Amino acid sequence: MMNNDDRERLVSEIAAAKVELERLMFDEDSVPPPAKPATERKIEVFERKCGFSLPAAFRAFLLLHDGWTDFDGDAALFGTGGRNEEWVDEALDDLWENFDDFGKENPIEEGAIPIVLGEDANTSLFMWPPDKNKGGEATFREYRMAELIHSYADFDEYLIHFLATLRGAIDLERNGEEAPEGGEGNG
Repeated sequence: MMNNDDRERLVSEIAAAKVELERLMFDEDSVPPPAKPATERKIEVFERKCGFSLPAAFRAFLLLHDGWTDFDGDAALFGTGGRNEEWVDEALDDLWENFDDFGKENPIEEGAIPIVLGEDANTSLFMWPPDKNKGGEATFREYRMAELIHSYADFDEYLIHFLATLRGAIDLERNGEEAPEGGEGNG
């Protein structure tokens, strides 16, 4: 697990990469910053609602930043609140349908908590409750529509992966599309 200085540096790098990507894609550099820190009280209330203790790395992140609006496109990174907005229920209903349609394990039915979710976002991140038989911490799973695309041991690992994804998108914007194998590029 990272220390708070390293975590704050990582968050700063994510914020800078988001600004750079916005500038490259839309010629804008207006990106909302992460929220102010959560209080211990807010975290305790959130843990009671979850029914389990938050993993150390996610708890440490919340003590630095209680969420981040427009974290990934229109997707919000929820802190201790924000899940009660009307659009959240609609987005979860749409996801529920995707999981049912594709016969995939549904995190919502399994008691997982949405951490990154957007009205029109294709990817989402859920915090899965700890496996009581193994005595571990909650883990994080990322989905594209209903397909599990990545599991993370802790929240720091997710943030590191997210930064790498941002940097990849920046490189793609700077260097253009690669031509498909055996064919011509899209121009």
